[in-house]
Amino acid sequence: MASDSNQRSIELTQHFTNVASNYRSDSLFQSPSYQQWLHEITFNALDLKPNHTVVDLGCGPGQDSLWLSNKMNKEINLIASDISSGMMKILDDEIHKRNLSSIIKTYCMDAVTFSQQKQLPPFHRLLLKQFIHLLSHEERLLAFRGFYEQLDSNDNKLLIIGRPPKEIFPFDKRTQEIFLSSIPSTETYIQELEMCGFANIQYDVYRYTSDGSITLEHWINFIQNRLWSTFSPEHMTDEQITDCISYLKDKYKNEKFQFQDEMLILHCTAKKFITQ
Repeated sequence: MASDSNQRSIELTQHFTNVASNYRSDSLFQSPSYQQWLHEITFNALDLKPNHTVVDLGCGPGQDSLWLSNKMNKEINLIASDISSGMMKILDDEIHKRNLSSIIKTYCMDAVTFSQQKQLPPFHRLLLKQFIHLLSHEERLLAFRGFYEQLDSNDNKLLIIGRPPKEIFPFDKRTQEIFLSSIPSTETYIQELEMCGFANIQYDVYRYTSDGSITLEHWINFIQNRLWSTFSPEHMTDEQITDCISYLKDKYKNEKFQFQDEMLILHCTAKKFITQ
């Protein structure tokens, strides 16, 4: 089991380091309306206050950390961490460029390792963004127990942001099956969090429909560049990628393409800190 987890971690680290430069510049992530939607639903769920310490885990190239720092007028402290050194290099360069080294501290490590760090200050908000489904059940339990201990004793909230286990994106059947097979049910997350002492668990699903700025060509390039782990060589061969793209071109030959997305935001608090 440990060997399988280590191998998966190595594969994910390599994958996201390989795609880091394309990840930041991809048109899907550059769409102003899409980015604004993602930022706003995240910001509203976080319920931030000045002087909060916020952890952005699975931060990627750091768009959310940079945006949150600016949104809160640099009145919060951020800890950003990602498994990919390529992603962290992009964020570190931006932090240096924007003179934010006193606001955003960075680490390059996986979520389980991060959850076991004892030297970090207690934090008020923990943002687990679009990666927690990549961990095994055992890894999530270990991470959640560690997070439980790391959270501030008086004011805390843990957020999981990911996609609900349903068909959202236009894929061929084989790609759809690969995509859905990696997403646990919402009930699984709830049960795991409760096992680790979390309570006040609530969730909502938010929907986005593109204003037309995300085209079929953008979506095809996103798949072709293998920017999600779903499209990694470990999951899909070159032939399978080609088949998926051919399916999309055929499907939208006489049908309008309109990009849509859905995000599940689940939030909770550490039960031991609830006041009566």
